[in-house]
Amino acid sequence: MKGDKSEVLLTKEGHLKLKKELEHREGAIRKKLQDTLNQMRSQGDLKENDGYTMAVDDFQSNEERILNIRKMLENAVIVQKRKSSTVQFGSHVSIECKGKIVRKYQIVGEDETNPLEGKISYKSPFGSSLLGMKKGGKVTIDTPSGKMECKIVEIE
Repeated sequence: MKGDKSEVLLTKEGHLKLKKELEHREGAIRKKLQDTLNQMRSQGDLKENDGYTMAVDDFQSNEERILNIRKMLENAVIVQKRKSSTVQFGSHVSIECKGKIVRKYQIVGEDETNPLEGKISYKSPFGSSLLGMKKGGKVTIDTPSGKMECKIVEIE
C-alpha cells in the first residue's frame, strides 16, 4: 500500500461520500454562511461585532475544507475491493476477542477513518496488523488496559 505521498487511497464509498460533502459545502453550507456573514456585516461596527468575527471564521473554515476535499479528490486513487481470502484494503473483517466479543471493521484510507463506524486506517497499528491475515489468524491489539489477542472469524 505504498504510493506517491500525494495519493489519497479511498474506497468507492469514501470517494462518493467526499463528492457529496463537497457538493453540500459548495452549495447549501456556503450560501448559509454567506447569508450569516452579510447579516452580521449589516449590524454596524465590525470591530466590536463578535458575531461577524465568528461568521468570517466559519466561512473561512468551510472554504478551507472545500479546498482540502478538492485536493483529495484530485489525488484520489480508488482501490477496488477484490474477493480474497486475506484481509486487504476495503475488506470487512470480523474479529473475536476474549472468546466472545465479535467486532466488525472495514480497512479504509486515512481520510475515511471513523472508529464509531468501525472504519480503521490501513496505516494504523491495528489496521496494518490485519492486512494480509487469513480467516482464523490471530492478531494482538494494544488497548488502554493492555494487550488483547483476537482471532479473525470472517473476511468479506
